[in-house]
Amino acid sequence: MNRISLRHAALALAAVLACSSCAAVRETPTVLSLPAPAFPQAHFAVFSDPHLFDARLGTRGKAFSEYIAADRKMLAESEEILQQAVRMVKDMHVQFLLVPGDLTKDGELQDHKLFVSYLEDLKKSGIPAYVVPGNHDVLNPRAVQYTASGPKRVPNVTPEEFARLYAGFGYDGAVLRDPSSLSYVAEPVPGLWLLALDACEYRQNAGRSAPVAAGELSSETITWIRAVLLSAAREGIPVIAMMHHGLVEHFKGEERYFGDYLVRDWRGVSSLLSAYHVCVVFTGHFHAQDITERRWDDGRFLYDVETGSLITDPNPVREVAVDPSAQMSIRSSFITTLPSFAARGEDFGRFSRDSFRQSLKSITFRLMRRYLVPADEAALLSGQVAEAFAAHVEGDECFTGREKVKRTGLSFMGSIVMASRGDLVEGLWDDLPPADNDVTLDLAGPGTAATQSAPQR
Repeated sequence: MNRISLRHAALALAAVLACSSCAAVRETPTVLSLPAPAFPQAHFAVFSDPHLFDARLGTRGKAFSEYIAADRKMLAESEEILQQAVRMVKDMHVQFLLVPGDLTKDGELQDHKLFVSYLEDLKKSGIPAYVVPGNHDVLNPRAVQYTASGPKRVPNVTPEEFARLYAGFGYDGAVLRDPSSLSYVAEPVPGLWLLALDACEYRQNAGRSAPVAAGELSSETITWIRAVLLSAAREGIPVIAMMHHGLVEHFKGEERYFGDYLVRDWRGVSSLLSAYHVCVVFTGHFHAQDITERRWDDGRFLYDVETGSLITDPNPVREVAVDPSAQMSIRSSFITTLPSFAARGEDFGRFSRDSFRQSLKSITFRLMRRYLVPADEAALLSGQVAEAFAAHVEGDECFTGREKVKRTGLSFMGSIVMASRGDLVEGLWDDLPPADNDVTLDLAGPGTAATQSAPQR
């Protein structure tokens, strides 16, 4: 897309924004009657939720140990993992990188500055990055350093500071900016728009001890999105989207059990995007390798490509290529070695898998014991729960055992817990189409995705 048509698109958007949102709604049937815009050739990488933590903020002591025990992130290794991810992205020789939020542990200014330094390194190599905030990144009350006497508050960042810090990674070069959020439109390659959406509720963090995990797009941002997409449709510009929160349920029961990982009114938002020919969105937040599709009776469809966290198993980096025939090829690679582990003769891949499962099992075991489930049952059930979560997080889950979750022969409390949560475990094992790690998606219109075999880890 040349600069003249880019200016025309911006002027068209300004005209639409000057009208009411109802006017944009009336245009929707016209947009649906238009052919889907043709994609240019594009080649890019995606990694998500790096949760970078500067080790100089402290990785020892009781407070840090308690934080790690209640979570599943490899914070102490986060910078070394990021270094490996940056090397992998460079070796892919991609045109750009997408990072859908949770850039830092808890929004510490020091961590943001460190993350920016790695993005600057990539940019010098000819690979610009585009970011959006996650729920951990802005106005986070948990921004601390860990000292011998306990956690100590350190500066976090405001929305305005976030945009300034990442000016070179989506904001200053934006085609369009949403005045109501940290959302923007970029043109990473000529003729392709990236709709980068900020649904985080950081303005509600004041007075809280932890950041709000849920996400919602305000009515003002929805109006802006509609206007952006109408402008793109009129100009014949294809659009891909990126946001932190999920836009499609990735397993049966996600909305019921983990609603904070889906943007509020995900059905309405996904329908809005698909109505304007946006058929793929890159997300994070749940720390899982999972791709799920949503289809409508009128032929519309949308793929939510969720990418797992860099610092939890399976430590993924995605490579994506789309061509003018609208075939999007997605290949997943995994960080299986770190120099510090290799120097000690340790297998990082095994450490990541084992520590992740043990963390899930420990958290679930403690929860069941609080519900007075007997210790032997809690050990068995927590193992089954951990395996289900781990399978979903790694993607392409396929159950080959005898029993996904024990339901018979349990104590009274064990039976109650499984009666209320057993469907969650079974839902995690039920992999919704298409494939999660290696797949080719047809963005040209209705049809099934051509799946490939899962990569070896």
